[in-house]
Amino acid sequence: MRKICSILAICSISFLQISCSVKTGCDTPRQEALDPASSLHLLGNTETTWQTNPPTSGPHYPIPPKGGNYDYTLSNLEQVAFLESGGVIVQYNPNLKNFNRKQLSPFANESVLVAPNQTLESFLVATAWTWKLSCEGYYPEELEKFIYEYGGKVFGTHD
Repeated sequence: MRKICSILAICSISFLQISCSVKTGCDTPRQEALDPASSLHLLGNTETTWQTNPPTSGPHYPIPPKGGNYDYTLSNLEQVAFLESGGVIVQYNPNLKNFNRKQLSPFANESVLVAPNQTLESFLVATAWTWKLSCEGYYPEELEKFIYEYGGKVFGTHD
């Protein structure tokens, strides 16, 4: 009887660990290290690397793109320029089925850019200056909260 109870206890603990470790929803927003090359403004599409994908800081164009909906992936130089100006970028993996990108359209405005990005490891990623939120599905409340909390923070500010 003791062996059966022990086996049942081990199975229960294993089941709980497996079910609790399955990634659902969005992770906790995390701050990434400031790329030392963040003050570097580039004029052309030069060979450079970023510390993260998608980037949250690093070298960039001097003029950011406009906010809104895009139907193509922006370059890292464009992305970081937009983030430096205080914008938030919401990117989704266009290769995933059963997702209507029009759901993200309401988020797009002058300070929020929405674009596809086939290099994402997650379903959806929102970035702000040095901040990232990864989601395994469409969670509008989490996106709204991230945009509200992290949008408007620009390079050189300490808030």
